[in-house]
Amino acid sequence: MKRTIINDLYHWKRGDTSKKPLILKGARQVGKTWALQEFGKQYYTRKGYKCHYIDFRKAKKLYSIFQETLDPIEIIKLLEFRLQINIDIQNDIVIFDEIQECPQAITSFKYFEQDLKALDIIGAGSHMGLLKNMESFPVGKVNFLYMFPMTFSEFILEADSNAFDYLDSFDFGSPFPSVVHERLLELFSIYSVIGGLPESVSAFLDKSSNSVRDGVFAARAVQEDLLEGYRADFSKYSGVVNANHINYVFDAIPNQLSKTHNEEAKKFIFKDVIPNRKGFDVISGPLSWLQESRLCIKTAIAKKSGQPLAGYCEDNKFKVFLFDIGILNCMLNIPCEIISNNELDSFKGFMLENFVAQELFARTNHNLVSWQQGISELEFLISNGKDIIPLEVKSARRNRRAKSLDSYITRYSPEKALKLTRQNFIKENHRGITTVPVYCCYKV
Repeated sequence: MKRTIINDLYHWKRGDTSKKPLILKGARQVGKTWALQEFGKQYYTRKGYKCHYIDFRKAKKLYSIFQETLDPIEIIKLLEFRLQINIDIQNDIVIFDEIQECPQAITSFKYFEQDLKALDIIGAGSHMGLLKNMESFPVGKVNFLYMFPMTFSEFILEADSNAFDYLDSFDFGSPFPSVVHERLLELFSIYSVIGGLPESVSAFLDKSSNSVRDGVFAARAVQEDLLEGYRADFSKYSGVVNANHINYVFDAIPNQLSKTHNEEAKKFIFKDVIPNRKGFDVISGPLSWLQESRLCIKTAIAKKSGQPLAGYCEDNKFKVFLFDIGILNCMLNIPCEIISNNELDSFKGFMLENFVAQELFARTNHNLVSWQQGISELEFLISNGKDIIPLEVKSARRNRRAKSLDSYITRYSPEKALKLTRQNFIKENHRGITTVPVYCCYKV
C-alpha cells in the first residue's frame, strides 16, 4: 500500500521543521506499525542503514532499562547489549512501537531531544493508550504526527490506479468524462461500505478478484472483529464503569445518524444515551474520551458565520460522526448486498456527510464546524485564511436548488461556495455556487 503518512515521515526526517523525537498517534488499526516499518525500509535499510524496531508489547524484558535510567547514551548501550545489535547513532533509526506500554520510554524522549539529537527516534502507539500516559509526555521536546484511516484517494490508488490518476489531476477546471465519473462513483460506493481501515481494505482487495461481493463480505468480517477490539480497549484503558458509558455513547452515534429523515444529520441528542441519565454533563466525559481516542469526529454548530468560528459555537450543541464510514455501516448492519446489487441510491445523506467529515478531518486534523441560523443549515464551514468557505452536502444525483446555501450567500457573500453531491463537476453558477463530486472533497 501507499500511504501519504510516508511523505510526512520523510519531511520529519529531512528536518523541514524543528526536528525532535517523533510521536506517531492515531486510533488502533489505522496502519501505524506498517507505516513505520515501510518508512524504515524505504529510507534506511534500502540505503544500507538499519531500522531497529522494538514492539513494547512483546519486549517487556526491556522495561527495566528505562526504569533504571533516562540517559539516552546509556539506554542505547543497554539496548545494544540486550538485543545483541549495533546502533549507528548518525544513520540508523530506532522505532518504539506500542510505546504506551512503557511510560518511562515516553519520558526518555525528553533526554533524547536534549542529549542525543543525532539519532532518529520514533515512538508510536494507540491513541487510547497514549492518552492514559499523558503525564509521561515530555512537553515541548517531541514532534507529533497523526495517522488516520485510509482516505478515499489512498483507497483508489490501491483499487484502481487509472481512476486515481483522473482523481488526482482534478483542478476545478472541467468535469470528468462521464465514464470516469461513473467509475469513481462505483469506487466511492465500495469505499462507503468497506471504509479505510487497512485490514478491511486488504481483505476487500484480496477477495475482490473473484467478485466485488466476495470482497465486500470479507471486509465486513474484518470490521466486526475490529469493533470487538475497540470495545475491549474501552475497558482496558478506562475501567469497567466508564467503559459501559463509553459503549452507550459509541453506539448512540450511528443510531442517531441513522434516524435522520432528511438530507442533514442533526445535532447530537443527550437524552436516553445512557439509561436513567440525562444531560450534557453525563455524556461529555465518554464523548470526550472517544473524541480524544480518534474514534469519533465532533463537529461544532455555529449560530453565525465569522472569524473566529469557535466564537459562535456552544459547548453543548454539536454533531458527532464516526471516524470511519465503513465502521459506521458495520455498526448499522447495512446489508453488504447493496454493493453487489448496485443499489447506489441506498446511500443516504448522513452517510455522505460522515464521509466528508472523515475526509476533512484527515486533511486538517482540526475540529470541524457546521452552521445553523434560523431555518437554514449547512454541513460544514471551512476556514481558508480570513475567508470562510461554505459546504453543502447533498445525496441526490440530480441538480437540486441549494436553499440553505443560497441563504448563506445572501447573508455573508462568501468568495467561494461549494455544493458536494454525486453529480459531476459543474462550474460556478450565477449565485457563485460550484458543484463538486463528493469524492473530490479532500481537494476543497
